[in-house]
Amino acid sequence: MRAHSSRALRLAAGGAAAALVVTAAPATAAPTPKPSPAVTSTVTASAAFRPADPRLASPAGLVAGVVHPDIWWTIGSASGRPQLFALDTRGRTRAAYTLAGVSGGLDAITIVKNGSGQSGLFVGNLDQGRAGSLTLYRVPEPSALAGGALQVKPFKVRYPDGGHQGGALLADPAESRVYIITRDATAAAVFALPGVLGPQVNALTRLRTLAFPVRGGEFTRDGRVVLKTTRDVRVLTGIRERVGQVVRAAVRMSGTAFAVSADGKRVLLADPGPKPLFRSLTLPTGSEGAAPKPASTLPVGDRSSPVSFPSESGPPGGLLGTGALVGLVLLGVLGGAFYLRGRRQG
Repeated sequence: MRAHSSRALRLAAGGAAAALVVTAAPATAAPTPKPSPAVTSTVTASAAFRPADPRLASPAGLVAGVVHPDIWWTIGSASGRPQLFALDTRGRTRAAYTLAGVSGGLDAITIVKNGSGQSGLFVGNLDQGRAGSLTLYRVPEPSALAGGALQVKPFKVRYPDGGHQGGALLADPAESRVYIITRDATAAAVFALPGVLGPQVNALTRLRTLAFPVRGGEFTRDGRVVLKTTRDVRVLTGIRERVGQVVRAAVRMSGTAFAVSADGKRVLLADPGPKPLFRSLTLPTGSEGAAPKPASTLPVGDRSSPVSFPSESGPPGGLLGTGALVGLVLLGVLGGAFYLRGRRQG
């Protein structure tokens, strides 16, 4: 019996050694391919305008109009109450509106059409999210630039995992869905609002994590996502996609106002500090990394799970290497089972 057990043990050990010889070589011969790097471009920034309106000493947020594509909507609060301003391409105030029922500062703005095709602005104070929830206000985009008071509709939204400081508020024109991207020193998280907002507290869905800080962002009309970081501007082909383009320019990126033009060809960003100068950066075209992918942003269900993006390096040694490791573990288990069986029979 002991001879039988010794023979079984030798066979198991020999099989494990043979498996090591056969499977170890392919593990290093077929590493997991890395994704293609983003295309990096360096562009020259040009001065666009400097708002002359004293109420816009420190504008917060910026977005191109839909009903008025040649208008930039922004927020000012020089009077102590937030106001909505319509600026033309030269930075002149075409109209100013008060927001009925809104108190306190606002620091973010985006625009999107609803299911009926009506264009509306979403404004909010993303800093409120540090407490775990915040209020966003929907304002119909004025059809005429006449000024006055605008009625707003508030929506309470809540993060699923505690408080966050917001870095960007943006909306997908294809899905009419609003997103919040959080603000952190080295990374960011993307949260999606429900497809239909109600009077109750609306739960945000965590969609993904970005491995770089975000300080502003917006969708283009064709579905690309343009994000401002602390060093550059990055273009994704969809909210779920990887960075395809990196645009760099010799400008400071710490200003709060950032937007994409209605035609998606350039971005506008403001210098930090009072009375900022708005600068324009042209987005490169014709690059494969910047080409929008049709229907690349799959619908986000109100109860959908977060999207997982695997590590760039993949499993150790690639898929074959991982299979070899699993095979060795199984052979070790079988060898141990033969050994124990032989001892019991002995």
